[in-house]
Amino acid sequence: MASLDALDELIAELAHLQESVVRQLRERRERLCQELASVNAELEELEEKPAPAKKKPAKTPANAARKPTLPELIAELEAAPEHTLNIRKAHLDVKNIKALAKANPQTLQLGGKGGWPTVTLLKVPPQGMFAFGETPVASPDPSDVQATE
Repeated sequence: MASLDALDELIAELAHLQESVVRQLRERRERLCQELASVNAELEELEEKPAPAKKKPAKTPANAARKPTLPELIAELEAAPEHTLNIRKAHLDVKNIKALAKANPQTLQLGGKGGWPTVTLLKVPPQGMFAFGETPVASPDPSDVQATE
């Protein structure tokens, strides 16, 4: 039992030493960061030029994503290898594609992992099928057409 108590004391002492070293290193890093900032300020004063600001990565505008209709998407998928497109690489609007896939589960299937979703064409819908986000086109009713003479 005495050896277990000694081992516990050594473990506690080691944890205390580790905490002390981590604290000292963090304090040292803080001092060095402050010193570096003051050196940069002195250099700016001597050079009379402001330090170049770090550039943020360019973001693509939100409206850059395309929002194809169901027939346009099907045409793209038919031309794609394995009838599958990576939604982001094809610059398609993710929300629009998800809505199309949800409205047409027999035609489209979502896949992919994480931030790289894919859409796959399962089968081509029959002509004249109503699709999400589209208005149905009705043929003119003969009784509605008035004869002009």
